Amino acid sequence: MQLNKNFKKRYLITFSILLLLLLSMYFAPSVFGGYALTEHSAIRYTLPNLDGKVVFEKELVDKKIVVLDTGKVNYVKLIENSLGIFKRITDVSSISGKTIDEKMKVTWSGTEIEESEFYDVIFAAGVIDKEIEKVVVSNEQDDKKNTPLSIVEEQSTVFIEMDVKDGFAAHYSKLSNENVGSFSFRGINSDGKVVSFD
Repeated sequence: MQLNKNFKKRYLITFSILLLLLLSMYFAPSVFGGYALTEHSAIRYTLPNLDGKVVFEKELVDKKIVVLDTGKVNYVKLIENSLGIFKRITDVSSISGKTIDEKMKVTWSGTEIEESEFYDVIFAAGVIDKEIEKVVVSNEQDDKKNTPLSIVEEQSTVFIEMDVKDGFAAHYSKLSNENVGSFSFRGINSDGKVVSFD
């Protein structure tokens, strides 16, 4: 009888601790180094800790890039599938940099990969002008709006074409040190013409 009581007591304590850990991982992933049980909790309960709606997502091999609309600011977040079942946000940036012509909002962010000369880099654009169907990101030196795209591609070590879906475009790249920085964003219409530039 006493043995049965002790077993029940240990079972309840163990169950309570496990339940508390699971709830903590769901609602406070930052306590566990950013690891979360679900994609929703990784997106929602990491900085900025704001509720919102995922308006864009792009699946990668072991990562996923999403755009979160909070009602005021849109954020691009890079989700990593760590250790198989856990999710973790490894980079976040607000899509708030308006182009001079105010036809797009753009951002990019890079996180150094430990013990390497590479960066995880995310790019994102929120399209204000509905005419824009594609966003091109490049790092050529001669960055002018009227430079033909063929020349831009030829002069760039980074040339990324992002299709616009529901008003957003986003991309992830693993880039070497020397290729991170000085990016230009171009909004392209259906005729292949540059209608926005930053």
